[in-house]
Amino acid sequence: MVNFPYNSTDFAFTLEDSFISFTTETADTYFDLKVTIISFDFFSAVEKEKVLEYKIPLLNQAQTFNIGRKIHRYLTNLTAYTNAFGFMYKTAKVTFEATEINIADENIVSTVTLEDVQFIAGKTPKLLENNIALLSNNTNYERVTENGLFIVNLLLPIGDHVLKVFKNGLEQTTSTLSVAGNNNVFSKKINVKDFNGTKGDVFQFAIANTSIKKHFVVFPNNVTSKQLVFIDEFKLFRVLECTGHYSFPDEYDQITHTYYRNLVEVLEIIETTETNKLKINTGWVLKTDTETLSTISKFKRVFLIENDEQILDMVIKAKKLTKEDTEAELYEYDLEFQINHNSNA
Repeated sequence: MVNFPYNSTDFAFTLEDSFISFTTETADTYFDLKVTIISFDFFSAVEKEKVLEYKIPLLNQAQTFNIGRKIHRYLTNLTAYTNAFGFMYKTAKVTFEATEINIADENIVSTVTLEDVQFIAGKTPKLLENNIALLSNNTNYERVTENGLFIVNLLLPIGDHVLKVFKNGLEQTTSTLSVAGNNNVFSKKINVKDFNGTKGDVFQFAIANTSIKKHFVVFPNNVTSKQLVFIDEFKLFRVLECTGHYSFPDEYDQITHTYYRNLVEVLEIIETTETNKLKINTGWVLKTDTETLSTISKFKRVFLIENDEQILDMVIKAKKLTKEDTEAELYEYDLEFQINHNSNA
């Protein structure tokens, strides 16, 4: 018997701790698991097929197996920032075929098939209702400034969905998004200036006729405003605005060789490697923004953008809490990134 934790109706999530269960009453058998993944690049309708095969040995005629993380590796990643929002990617369709096989003669005992399970990258979202979800594990308030922007990522099933933006409880915009087929993952970027947002304003993004909502609080501007766009567990863009001081320190690593010349020790430099870094302070952020910072640290890929153009491609190296206001529940962090270059020029 094979018990799948998935079905062909609900969305499945690759990083969820879900296990396929294999059991049998027949002695001396094993299972062969064939997994066929149909996935898509971002903004594309061109199918890509990958077939994975696993032999599942049994212990006391039972075994469990997690396939989600293996599927996650084969879903496309964004490799650069692009100012393209709206439809992002089609959900992957995965078909499972589990065959129980006799060890002695390789005869097939039984075969079970589950077709067209729709997979999304990431863990099951905290806000998930009737297959509609906010694709973010930070469901609390997040900070923006008057110069800032926020990105909302959505999972939407087939049908028409009404999206609303509120400022201080007053409706600002309403739009209808029609979803067909497996075009299920969408992103919406909202600039605070487009709604004349000022410090103290509270923005709310909501999907009509659901309990799915996301709030953003406008903080005062600071001397600087640097937008860090990062890729999260859902393989989608999110943004953190840093308003504190920043610098671009360089570090040098040397490979050296020591030898003696005329009985005198001589140090020779064989190779010098330069590493370019960005060190930046977040400015005051909400206590609930710590989830955002944790996500940056965990998934690492970060882009510095200006005027909707990618300036730097970076990976995070360090995060340090530098200041806190426990009464107001505000925090500051220093972030350190290593800059990736497109060439060695």
